[in-house]
This record gives sequence, C-alpha cells and structure tokens, in this order.
Amino acid sequence: MKKFFIPLLILILFLYSCGAEDADFSSVTEVSEESEVFIPYPDHLEFIEEESFVYTPAASEKLKAVWISQYDITKAMCTKEGQTPVGDYAAYIDTMCKGLKNKGYNAIFVQVRPFGDSFYPSEYYPPSKYAVGAYGNSFEYDPIELLVSAAHTYGLEFHAWVNPFRLMEEKELSLIPEDSPLRQLHTWGKLSLHGGRYYLRPSDEAACALILNGIGEIIQKYEVDGIHFDDYFYPTADPAFDAEDFAASGETRLQMWRRGNVSNFVSRVYSYIKTLDADCVFGISPAGNMHYTYATCCTDIYKWCSQEGYVDYIMPQIYFGYVHSTAPFSEMVSKWSNIIKTPSVKLYIGLAAYKQGETDNNAGEGKNEWITDKDLLSKQAEECIERSDGYNMFSYGYIN
Repeated sequence: MKKFFIPLLILILFLYSCGAEDADFSSVTEVSEESEVFIPYPDHLEFIEEESFVYTPAASEKLKAVWISQYDITKAMCTKEGQTPVGDYAAYIDTMCKGLKNKGYNAIFVQVRPFGDSFYPSEYYPPSKYAVGAYGNSFEYDPIELLVSAAHTYGLEFHAWVNPFRLMEEKELSLIPEDSPLRQLHTWGKLSLHGGRYYLRPSDEAACALILNGIGEIIQKYEVDGIHFDDYFYPTADPAFDAEDFAASGETRLQMWRRGNVSNFVSRVYSYIKTLDADCVFGISPAGNMHYTYATCCTDIYKWCSQEGYVDYIMPQIYFGYVHSTAPFSEMVSKWSNIIKTPSVKLYIGLAAYKQGETDNNAGEGKNEWITDKDLLSKQAEECIERSDGYNMFSYGYIN
C-alpha cells in the first residue's frame, strides 16, 4: 500500500542521526577501486570484530537478480527524437521480464536516476536523455509505470536503482529546464565539479533534501519493492571537492567528517523509506574493494553492517575471479560476511556478468580466468546461494 508523501520541510526531522567515530586517517591519499594501498581499520572496529554475532544466510528464498542499467534499456526506450512508441516498448519489456523469469531470476534492479535525471515524469528531476532521447525532450508516457507492472506480472521484484549524488556532465546542465532544482543549486554554488561531471555534496542539506524528495516521489508513484543505491557517494579524496563546506563545519578531520555526512544521509534515507512504506527495503552496493570504499568514497560499511537503521542489505560488487592475485572471490565473500554484526542486515553479492570472455588486466595471474573458465560465473552464483542471501548480475546486456 502506498503511503502519504511527506513534503520537503518534514524531511528536516531526519537530520543528525549519525554517531561519532573513533578514528580517522586524513592523511590517506585517494585510493582507486583496484588499488592495493593498505588502509588500517578505525579503532572502533577492534571492538566490533570481537562481537559474537556470526553472519548466517537466511533460509528463505534467495535473491536472484539482474541490474538493468540505462545502457541496457535506452535503445528500447527512445531514439534521439523521443520515446519509442508505447506499444513497441511494452512488447519489449514484456519479453524481457518473461525471459528473466523463465531463466530463474526473481528480481530486477532498474536504473531510474543515473545522472541527476529521471526515467519517469518527475517533479524534481529533468527527463533523462536515456529515457526520452535528449535532455530537453519530454515524456509522452511513463516507462517506469509500465515496467513495474510487467515485472510484477511475472513475479519479479522491482527495485528502483538511484545514483543519489552523481549528476550530468558540465556541458549538459544547460540543456535542462532553467527552473530545475539542479539549475537552482548550481546558481547557488551547491554543485561540485569533478572530472567534467557535476556532483551533489553529502554535506549540503539542500542536496540531501532534493534526493529524499525524489525517493519519496518514487515510493508514492509506484509499487516498488525496494530503493537501491550503488557506490557513488564521494567521487574523490581531493579536499577541494567540498572545501568550503568542510571549513564552515569547524571539523578538523576531513575523512571522518565525510563519512559522518554519508552515514547521516543513509540513516535519513532508511528512516524516510520506512516511514513511507515499512515493506520497502533499502540497500547499497558498494565497490568490492573495501579500502577504496572506506577511504575514497567515504562510506562507513563497517558501521552500516553492524548497527540497525542504515540498510536492510549490503551488496558488494565482488567483480573478481577465483584466482585474482589480490582479491580472490571466495576470500572477498568471507571478508564482507565478517563485517556484518547484526541480523538486520542481509548480504547479497554483485557479480560481474560483463567480464565473461574478457581479459581482466587488474587480476595478475588471474588475467585470463574469465576467458578460460567458461563456468566461472555460474560457479560464483552457486557459491553466493550457499554463503549469502543471493546475488545480482551486472548487467542485463551481458547475461544473454
């Protein structure tokens, strides 16, 4: 059942819920996803690691899901001129959902907001070029409404996948309506530019309120089974990204402050979702490299996986083979399961369907494993069923 949509001002009630941390490593430089730079765990984890809770997968039905990205579905949604005729689109998604169900999948995680834009008619975000063909085009019909209906017709859960802070490229911002909240935030100096792309900042209340409004809008409009984030929080360790906000905060340890911003935001999202729909699950899919996730993205996976009130599940992207030189698959599954210290958090594993048949240049001696072992992905899926609560394949365009 849909719940009443809570407006912007009430969202302020969810501020300041994150607790203090015990350690910080402000001198740590940026860590790439494939980097093997060692970053020590914060002091408070020494206590957490001694707790007696041992993660055990639930005995209920396992998640067998597929991510459907903007790149997987844009050709079915639109051309440069606008949306695909509704009949053609409806036939495509019906075939897609039926095919996934027949292959044994039970959920889809569909991108609805890749770059500060929207795959559905939104009060807060402009139509995505991946849904309507170009920024500045409009919706003629609602593709997400049809997709949610098709998924549920075939017994598939529908999880709305949102990139909360990542926005469009610098050259694209001027193509969206002038009265768009993003254009207003840009005018107010609330957007940060990194690598030619704009980002909202987790330290900015206006940005967080906008994201929360967008999430509430999704839950109000559609019978979604979950809200899903991936690993885009802070895109860089560069202090310039949010220097003014940090200076105004009065804090002295940048990474600790950033992790506090992200955890506070995640807690607010969790609380807001449960207020709107207690049955709607919320989870995050961080990068599989725990050091990169903690140090550069500033996502405190240790806190989220040891305390209630942050996520219903964690879904690390363990996109590594079994003989990866520094991050072998089974070892990484163990590391992620070991940080879960509360029964309120489930463990799902993100799997790299896109690596099948490809060279993995970051895998060392396992460089050719995805080519020589034709059953690698299916073996990983079987291991996920045994050792976790399920898996998610990235992505739809590669599973066939």
